[in-house]
Amino acid sequence: MTGSLFSVHVRQDRDIVYARQRARFVAERLGFDVQAQTRIATAVSEVARNAYAYAGGGKVEFRLEEQAGRPVLAIEVSDQGPGIANVQTILAGGYRSPTGLGVGLAGAKRLVDRLEVATSKAGTAVRLYRNLPRGLARPLGETLAHLADALMRQQPLDPVEEVQRQNQELLRSLYDLRQREEELLAAIAEKEVLLKEVYHRVKNNLQIISSLVSLKARKARDGAVRQELEDVRSRIHSLSILHEKLYQSDDLSRVDLAGYVRDLCSHLRQSFLGKGEGLELTVEADPVSLSLDLAIQLGLLVNEIVTNAFKHAFPQGGSGTIKVALEVDEEARRLVLRVSDNGVGIPAAKHPGGSDSLGMNLIRALAARVEGELKIDGGNGTTVTVGMPLDQD
Repeated sequence: MTGSLFSVHVRQDRDIVYARQRARFVAERLGFDVQAQTRIATAVSEVARNAYAYAGGGKVEFRLEEQAGRPVLAIEVSDQGPGIANVQTILAGGYRSPTGLGVGLAGAKRLVDRLEVATSKAGTAVRLYRNLPRGLARPLGETLAHLADALMRQQPLDPVEEVQRQNQELLRSLYDLRQREEELLAAIAEKEVLLKEVYHRVKNNLQIISSLVSLKARKARDGAVRQELEDVRSRIHSLSILHEKLYQSDDLSRVDLAGYVRDLCSHLRQSFLGKGEGLELTVEADPVSLSLDLAIQLGLLVNEIVTNAFKHAFPQGGSGTIKVALEVDEEARRLVLRVSDNGVGIPAAKHPGGSDSLGMNLIRALAARVEGELKIDGGNGTTVTVGMPLDQD
């Protein structure tokens, strides 16, 4: 069922103002709240202004319809202009003309429940639909009659009064936006507190697990088992350090990579101090922040490569140097991790590229996880290089 309310012919600027007034009045009488009234009136004025600007005028028709058993306010703005050639691009928000056509239609679409456009060289019809906020208190026919009577008695506002009313609507909208912004900031602050607490508890739990693994390692009689447990403990501790950095950070979604790697390498140096007091471990890192997932993978990768260097590069002890470097190429959006030592190197027959040790398998798997290119040079000392993209999902 469809019932026509009234129509407005748009032939000059003041007709656009009149159509806006009528739209707000009808929306108010149909029970829409103030914000919805403003949205409906703004959508009507935007589409009517387009018809006037691009087709020289048009007609705005207001109707009440029943669609799927639900009453709907339907407003159609039609013209006899040249049509719109790129209407889908405009509605998708991908077009901006110097005069603002794209903004008008795309903006109106966001203000109503549904917007449809029928366009050809013979003209354009834009249909705006807004579901009524609640069921009609009386049958559609009676509602139409009451609205028609109210519209007959309504006196149009002076254009200056309409501008003042629009200013009041703008101020009210700005006030509402400010309130929502404050509520959102409060919610974000609460979320950050909770997230920090999560990171703190994860760190504590990881440290407990690390201590339990360390205790188990000390009780192990088999040297190989003891070493594997110590390696597991080291990997767990690398995750604990990461969550500690997140807990202390102002940005809970990203990790300061340079600080994280320095702390991680400091922990590894202390862990192996008894096995090589003359060893020097240096870290040179360009400043960069990474997503949590990428930082986890990279931290484990650094842990495995540096641990391998401590364990295998200096079998006779003595002095030596292990260097960890992180280089950022902003232009190429790539990160290069390079770990080198001046130890014994890797004989060709024992090149890690063909090794099936757990450490090397982890290094290859982690390099793949960060979409990295792994290179190993074992001729003069050992250098392990992993180049990877910075921008990863």
